[in-house]
Formats: sequence, C-alpha cells, structure tokens
Amino acid sequence: MNSSNLSSQMEDYLEAIHVVSAEQGVARIKSIANKLRVSYPSVVGAIKNLKARNLVQQEHYGYIRLTEEGRQIAGVISHRHEVLTRFLMDILDLNQETASGDACKLEHSVSSETVQRLRAMAQFMEKDPQTHQDWREEFRRFYNTYKSRETI
Repeated sequence: MNSSNLSSQMEDYLEAIHVVSAEQGVARIKSIANKLRVSYPSVVGAIKNLKARNLVQQEHYGYIRLTEEGRQIAGVISHRHEVLTRFLMDILDLNQETASGDACKLEHSVSSETVQRLRAMAQFMEKDPQTHQDWREEFRRFYNTYKSRETI
C-alpha cells in the first residue's frame, strides 16, 4: 500500500469513493462528481486512471468499487482527514466547514508521525478535563487579542 505515487487529486477521488460508498452503499460517477463538486468527465478520467493502477473496479457504466489496495489507501486518507479535522475543530476551535476544508488540503502532505502526534495531543488534552479545563477559553481570549493586533 503506497499512496506516495498518487497525486493529491487522485487521493481525493479515492477518499470520495470511500465516503460515498459508506454513505450510499455504492459509488456512481454522479455521486462522486457531486461529492467533489467536479464535472462528470473529470470523474470518468480519474476513474480510468485509478482503474489503470488497480485501485478501483467499475462495472461497464456501473458501480465503482475500491479494490483491496484502494480501500487501504482510502482508509489511511480518510483517517488523516478525520484526525486533522477533529484537531482543527477541537484544539484550534475552527468551525466544521473550515476545519474540514483545511484538513483536506493538509492530509496530502503531512507525515504519518505528525498525524499520530496531533491525535495524541488531542487525546491528551481530553484525558484530564480538570487539568486542561480552562485552556480552550484561555486560547479563545488570547487568539481574539492576537488577531486584533495581527494582520494575517
């Protein structure tokens, strides 16, 4: 299982197929296009590319299914997305839409070790609510002051 030779765009397609299949039971060109907000021809081209790499199978004009290797890669990508989204929401206090969008960009370039440490940090902060109870509110106050002084 090696996603390093896949472009971030192909990783996005694998993740979308994985998510759509989980949500709807099957993945179709239309549902993938809607999920990624791309055209049908874009999805058709990506599916052709992924089929050539043996990451998906497609019945003639039918359902798209991940191969075992495609499922493994998509699972890793989805896990990264979930960890990054949760960290951005729970630790940095970003809203869900912003956190998910940023996680989608980050998931393609961050190392497995970084994802593991971010997840551990989030769990550490949640482990002992008494010790870390006020840090979120303190961070919010600090950040509000910080952003009023800084131009980002």
